[in-house]
Amino acid sequence: MKKRFLSRTFCVLALLAPGIGGAAVTYDEAVNGDFANANLASTGISPGTFAGVLADGINTIKGAFGNSTAPVRDTDVFSFTIPAGYQLTAIDLAFTTLSGDSGGGAYFGIQGGLNIGTGISTVGSNLSNALVSDSGDLLASFAAGPEFGGTGLAAPLGAGDYTIFLSETAAVVGYSMDFAVSAVNPVPEPGEWAMLLAGLALIGGMARSGKTGFRA
Repeated sequence: MKKRFLSRTFCVLALLAPGIGGAAVTYDEAVNGDFANANLASTGISPGTFAGVLADGINTIKGAFGNSTAPVRDTDVFSFTIPAGYQLTAIDLAFTTLSGDSGGGAYFGIQGGLNIGTGISTVGSNLSNALVSDSGDLLASFAAGPEFGGTGLAAPLGAGDYTIFLSETAAVVGYSMDFAVSAVNPVPEPGEWAMLLAGLALIGGMARSGKTGFRA
């Protein structure tokens, strides 16, 4: 009886506790489809493929871009949302050169909103951008920039819509990005307190029911 009660109690708390139950985003180009290509005209503005609303914890986005010998260079443009009450604390980038020479670094840019400046005269609208040639914290690289004009950003990154642009002219690059998201303030909101109190009342009722059944 006690074990069954504890099991039910855990299930109720798991359903009611804030921040639990959101599904992490996992977007893999090889499975979910190719990301949008950028408009590389000098005045280019490019919308991104929407990867999803990031959840508390680790969200993973994978893909590949580059190849200067292709008729149309494969660039990647994707967007994501950080929900209200949460922040992006790191982007753990795994960077792999699949072919060619990316020694000079591949272009990574980020901009607020669901599109991004991808032309020579529009990168200044980026929040930040950087040439990246190795694995590491991409958000830290963005915070240290911009390298090619932009308004700048500070880590951690707050709630909102964002778009990332990736480009490489001399190599094909594979990447995996782990977006680390956490609550800005882990203290429950008033509505969440109400849910927790309701859950505790439910648990109390379950406990009383269990005791009554045991006496019978």
